[in-house]
Amino acid sequence: MGMIAEFWRLVRFSLVGAIATAVYMLTAMMAVERLHVSPMIGATLGFCASFVVSYIGHFHFTFAVPGRYRDHVVKFAVSSIASFLISTAAMRLATKLLRIDYRIALIAIAFIIPICSYLVNRFWVFLHPVDAASSSRPLKTI
Repeated sequence: MGMIAEFWRLVRFSLVGAIATAVYMLTAMMAVERLHVSPMIGATLGFCASFVVSYIGHFHFTFAVPGRYRDHVVKFAVSSIASFLISTAAMRLATKLLRIDYRIALIAIAFIIPICSYLVNRFWVFLHPVDAASSSRPLKTI
């Protein structure tokens, strides 16, 4: 896979991420404003909605992997939950222990987490191991 193809995959990943973020925000805001639930419940509903949009988008559009939804969903869930926990822990570490202004920490996290998420999705969640020399032969796994 060439650098140009990888660049366009990253563009697709970013587009799906932006759409999933918009779905998260709209769902959370609508739940709080229209359904009168707490912000925590709204955020949870937003996360669930964005999870579905993100998974389907990455499955079909970003990585276009063969197979069924269930083939990758557990890894994607683990990856998503890990991203959430790591970003939350990083914010706590930065602001409480290191006394870094939250805005600086937020900017750093906003760059670092998506990069790590892309790499995890690219090389673990949606990996379809195919030999680079012959795209028809799967790699052996140990």
